[in-house]
Amino acid sequence: MATLYIARELGSGALGTYALFVAVLIWLKTIFGSGLHQAITKRVSEADVGSAYFGAGILVQAAVFVCLVAGLVLTRPYLNDYLGFQGTTLLVVALAGILVYALVSAMLHGAEKVHLAALLQPLNRVVRSGVQLAVVFLGIIGGSIAGLVWGYVAGASVAAVAGALLLSLRPTVPSREELASLLEFTRYSWLSGIEGRSFSAMDTVVLGLFVTSSFIGYYEVAWNLASLLAIFGNSIAESLFPTISKLDSNAEYATIRNLVSNGLAYTGLFLIPGFVGVLFIGETVLGIYGSEFRQATTVLAILVAARLIYAYEAQFVMMLNALDHPDVAFRVNVLFVVANIILNLVLVSIYGWVGAAVGTALAALVGLVSAYYALADRITVQIPLGELSRQFAAAGVMGVALYPFKDLLLGLVQKPIPEALVLVGFGAAVYFCVLTVLSAHFRTTIQDNISP
Repeated sequence: MATLYIARELGSGALGTYALFVAVLIWLKTIFGSGLHQAITKRVSEADVGSAYFGAGILVQAAVFVCLVAGLVLTRPYLNDYLGFQGTTLLVVALAGILVYALVSAMLHGAEKVHLAALLQPLNRVVRSGVQLAVVFLGIIGGSIAGLVWGYVAGASVAAVAGALLLSLRPTVPSREELASLLEFTRYSWLSGIEGRSFSAMDTVVLGLFVTSSFIGYYEVAWNLASLLAIFGNSIAESLFPTISKLDSNAEYATIRNLVSNGLAYTGLFLIPGFVGVLFIGETVLGIYGSEFRQATTVLAILVAARLIYAYEAQFVMMLNALDHPDVAFRVNVLFVVANIILNLVLVSIYGWVGAAVGTALAALVGLVSAYYALADRITVQIPLGELSRQFAAAGVMGVALYPFKDLLLGLVQKPIPEALVLVGFGAAVYFCVLTVLSAHFRTTIQDNISP
C-alpha cells in the first residue's frame, strides 16, 4: 500500500532512486552479515550454549561493521554519484539498523521461536510504511527520498527492539572454540545470503548502470508484486530450517524426508495461481500504481515465474544448510551467483529492463537444477508431483474463469483500484475452491489447522 501511494504521489523517478538505495543497502547487509546470521541460527539450534554464540555473533558483526563504515566513508563521492543523491551517511545509519534487526531475528530462529520472529517482519513493514506515508502525505523532510529512507530505518529499529525483548537468551563471552565454530560455518554460509540477494537485487543494481531511474521504478513495482506472492513460500523455508537442523543432529532422516516433501507441496501455493493470474490481469493490477506502470506487464509475468522457480531452489539450498552441508550449498550458490551476474549484465545491456527479468529467471532455473541434484545425492527427495499438478490445474481453471469475468467487469467498474481488487478476490476464490475439491491433502491441512 505504501509503495502504491508513493508511486502515485512521487512518480517512478523518485521510487526508482529509493529502490536503488535499498538495493545497495541490502547488498551490503547481505555480503557483510547474512552468512554470519545463518551461522548463528544453525549453531544455536543445535547447541545448549546459545548465549555464547549470541555473544560471538555480536563481536564479529561489530568488527565487520566498523571496517565497512570506513570503506563507505572513503568511497563517499563515488557512492553518492551512483545513488543519485547525498545518501552515504543515511546508508551507514540504515545499515546499522538492519544488521541489528537481522542478528536478533537469527537468534529467534535458532532458538526455535520462528513464530515470534515471524511477527517482526510485519511490524517492520507497518512502521516503515507508516513513517513513509507520513513523510509523503505531510511533506516531512520535503517528502523526499531521505524521508523514505528514515522510514526504512524506523521499521528496522522498532523490529530489532521488539525482537530483543522477546529473546530469553542474553549474550555471554564466547570461548575460542565457540567463536571458531561460528566462523567455520560462516565461511561457507555467507554465499547463501549473497545468492538470495543476488536473486532479489542483482537486477536492480545492474539496471542502475544502464537505464534511468523511471524504468527502475517500473521494475521495482513489478518486483514487489512478485515478492508479495512469495511470502508464504519464504516462511515455509524459514520455519523448516531449525526443525530439520535439530532432526539431523538426532539422525531422524525419515521425518526429515516427510518435512521436505510437505514443504515442497506448499511452496508454490500462492505463486502458482499468481503466475497464471498475472497473465490475465497483470496489466490491470499494475494500473493501480498509475497508467505509466502498465509498461511493466511483461516484466511482471517473467518475475513471478522467476519467483516461483527460485522458491523451490531456496528450499533445496536451505535443506543442504540445515543438514550441515554448507560446503555443498556454497558450490550451488557460486554457480547461481555467477550465472545471475553474467546473465544480467549481458541481457540488460542488449534488451534493457526486460533482459533483467529474463536473466533473473534463467539464473533461478540454473540454481534449481544444481540444488536439486546436490540435495538428491545426500537424501531421498520425494517431489510431490501429484499435489503440484493439482495446484496448476486449479490455477488453470482460475485463469479460464478470469478471462470472461474481466471483460464483464470492465463494463461495470471504471476505476483501476476497485477493478483490480475484485479481479484478484474473484480469482483467489475460484482457485482455492477448486483446489479444495481436487486435493485431499489440502482439505486435510485445512481441517488440521481449524480444528480446536
